[in-house]
Amino acid sequence: MRISTLTLCMVATGLGLAGCGVTNQLHSELSYGGVSVETVHLEPSGVGVLTPSAPTGNESDKQALGDALGLALEAAIPNGNVMPMPDMLSAINRSGLARLYVNMLDEYADTGILERDALQKIGEAGGVRYLAKFNLSSFDQSSDKRMSIAGIRMFDTWRAQIRVHLEIWDSMTGEIAWQGNEELVFAREGVKERPVSFSQVARLAAEQLVERVGETGKTTFDDNEAPALASTGLAEL
Repeated sequence: MRISTLTLCMVATGLGLAGCGVTNQLHSELSYGGVSVETVHLEPSGVGVLTPSAPTGNESDKQALGDALGLALEAAIPNGNVMPMPDMLSAINRSGLARLYVNMLDEYADTGILERDALQKIGEAGGVRYLAKFNLSSFDQSSDKRMSIAGIRMFDTWRAQIRVHLEIWDSMTGEIAWQGNEELVFAREGVKERPVSFSQVARLAAEQLVERVGETGKTTFDDNEAPALASTGLAEL
């Protein structure tokens, strides 16, 4: 089959444009605020990551969600006392509180409450005052073919959308000290097949929420270059 000179020129032009790099687009909507009277200060008091919640079908994402939150907290307060989820779980088990922890999370699934006495014991086991509960509401991935010339695929767009809820609990008082909600959509357009992973968007969502702990308000963020993704590795892929 012969391909016309015009078609070849179009293909060459498209490949030339593709060589300019990957285009990233980010849209994020956040709402957040303090709940307790006392201001949240994570750095001096310490914060530990509890096991996240996830809807049916996404149970396997709990570990990645917890890891994302731990990394975001460590980046935000590098000199603070941060207990990532694996460290918190180990501390809970060493203290003989595994059954107490399981019962507390089961009750949370039904009521949305972390029981105060259990919360205090778990905070003491981890040596932290605050406990962070990261919950997944939904996650979706999709892709679209954007351009095809003479049967040659030129551009693909990969999208990932995530909705999450973060709670910061005060283990001393049993209160939710702060909470935030976020809906984030990330899209990458390029030639190579590089889907956006759950871990990447979970890390980005966690970073944006952690940055606002202690504040109250709403934020809408749009970026066509997504420079904030460098720490997640998205900008490099």
